[in-house]
Amino acid sequence: MELIDSQSIGPYMTQLQFQPKRRVGHFDFELFLKSKSGCLSFNPLIKGIYSRGNLSWKNQGWLDIHYADYADFGEEKSDILSESDQCAEQMFQMMAKTIQPGGMIFVSLVTDIVWDVEITLHRITRECLSRRSLVIPPVATPIGRLIFMSGCRSIKSQAFDVQGSSRLAGEKAPDTETGAQFSQSLEMQLREYLGRTTKDEFSHLEEICRANAVDVLQRL
Repeated sequence: MELIDSQSIGPYMTQLQFQPKRRVGHFDFELFLKSKSGCLSFNPLIKGIYSRGNLSWKNQGWLDIHYADYADFGEEKSDILSESDQCAEQMFQMMAKTIQPGGMIFVSLVTDIVWDVEITLHRITRECLSRRSLVIPPVATPIGRLIFMSGCRSIKSQAFDVQGSSRLAGEKAPDTETGAQFSQSLEMQLREYLGRTTKDEFSHLEEICRANAVDVLQRL
């Protein structure tokens, strides 16, 4: 976890706080941002649990997180990272350092509800996934695209319910062969999605997700 401490994210620096849980190899952690003036954000940008896994049981490490997408500096200007010059992307690219091959990251879709704040990133992602007729690939949603930035190439939205909160789950390939399979599957999902006719009544969602799909395809 120390790999994500004191790192540059746009105009900010990260500050990590973590402590071990009773279960060996598990840690509670919070990641804050510090402004150029040295002011620490009132809220953690990321809060969650980190597990080193259990290699003797072939269980890789994982992260289970709430991602706020904003930093509140009180009298200083608050910042929404997904609207601030690739800062959200930089944050998840940095988080990739903590996910080993075969590891996973679970990102809550209801952080805004749990923390009682307005977070557009979460609301839009939920809308995209709840409109089942659109069949939007999870990676094309706003949060799914950020998980992709963390190095995960298998991204799922179903059958994951941790501590009562819905999640998107990303898995980093354990080896090169599996990575190629994950990437091929993602490409097929996205090209099939982009080849469909858009639905005008959901144009506000389609516009976001189709732009994300094109971006992910270009990065694959």
